[in-house]
Amino acid sequence: MTRRWQCFWLVEAALLLLLCYQIVTSPPLLVGVVSGVLALILGAHVHFWKTLWLTFGSLLIVISVFVNPTVWIMLFLAVLAGMHLFTGKSSRVGPWARKHFIAVTTREPGKKAGQQHHQPWFGDSTVGQTQFEWDDINMIVAAGDTIIDLGNTLLPKGDNTVVIRKGLGKTRVLVPVGVGIAIDHAAVIGTLSVNGQELPLRNEHITYYSDEYDTATRRIHLLTNVVVGDVEVLAV
Repeated sequence: MTRRWQCFWLVEAALLLLLCYQIVTSPPLLVGVVSGVLALILGAHVHFWKTLWLTFGSLLIVISVFVNPTVWIMLFLAVLAGMHLFTGKSSRVGPWARKHFIAVTTREPGKKAGQQHHQPWFGDSTVGQTQFEWDDINMIVAAGDTIIDLGNTLLPKGDNTVVIRKGLGKTRVLVPVGVGIAIDHAAVIGTLSVNGQELPLRNEHITYYSDEYDTATRRIHLLTNVVVGDVEVLAV
């Protein structure tokens, strides 16, 4: 089973537990479910108005469950997973499948001014193909794979910062050889891979410094927070 399917079943199980908790803690929903179950039991054991009891019990259970928005989220995720399973076209399933590509170049220091940028919540994204003026990267992604390619540009001298906060998905950062790397990473479930060396994490926090970090004229400080997903850093 791939990591994406593991994440899917983990999310579905968490939503199911949340749904059960919401039903148990909501008296109207709990009464509806219990009454529906009793009506089904009664309909299965009596011959008088059997169809009526079975229909009434089924309606009570369905209404009590489906008025909760959590079950609709579960069904939505299940439909997306089914489309991916039977069509095999994951690039067309879900908003996170949209490709988003940004890139890097440098500029002379100028007058500082505030900026505001829109970021997609979902979608596989890549930073480092089309050219744009370099600025520290600060990303928040709900779900999707992310690639940050810094190998095709000359980073400004000194410290450069990349901040990524993500719910689900894999992150890959490509750093030019000779650039000092500092990693500050935290994950609930995932793996940190630095130049082929893998470190599994289970609700852990880890820091890493490359050998040339103190002497390098250009440095990258990578700060990542992931709920479920892998982070891979490669020198290119």
